[in-house]
Amino acid sequence: MTLKDRIALRLKALFAGVALSKKSVEAVAEKLAKGLTDESTDEDIDGKLNERNELFSFEDQKKHDDYLAGKAAKEASDKAAADKSAAEKAASEGKVDIPEDAPAWLKPLLEAQAATTKALTDQIAAIQTEKVGNTRREQFIQSMKGTSADYQTRELKKFDRMAFEKDEDFTEFLEETKDDHASAIQDDANENLGVDRPVGGAGGNTKKVVVATDTELDAVMENL
Repeated sequence: MTLKDRIALRLKALFAGVALSKKSVEAVAEKLAKGLTDESTDEDIDGKLNERNELFSFEDQKKHDDYLAGKAAKEASDKAAADKSAAEKAASEGKVDIPEDAPAWLKPLLEAQAATTKALTDQIAAIQTEKVGNTRREQFIQSMKGTSADYQTRELKKFDRMAFEKDEDFTEFLEETKDDHASAIQDDANENLGVDRPVGGAGGNTKKVVVATDTELDAVMENL
């Protein structure tokens, strides 16, 4: 057994509660070996270890080791995340990094794979966009329940030319158009489904008032 191995063993025995990193143990053994010889006893080694502990405790050394280990782990994790993000971005854009030492036959295969990935990504994005658009259109149609077919056709033409960046924008639009739908329902009732009656009796005001039916009023309330 070498002197450094003996120092490492005595370190673990004397300070059993302190688990230093392998690198730190080797560094301590390397430094203390310079003041000892192969003939040094365990007591000699323990004395040097205690002196070292007085200068910079092995407890503090352990804390420093833990800090360095945590820092290295975080840097590795951040690098892996950055590499993954860059690879995903390159794939979505149809780009691919070819190693300089890669064989010539590999480049077209990697480029074809990247192109396929981009095509699939674009297709999925288009499907998702279309799905969201259809869902919003259906909600808008539902919000116009009770209005005339002409009104709905006219409003849908306007709606199809609109674009909503966020769900909040669409929700706000639905709220803002509720009163318009209710007014349209009441206007239709006044024009087509109301009952005329004179106001003010004989010789009074001849202006006519149209009364909406219960069904029409229910339709209005559903949209409020």
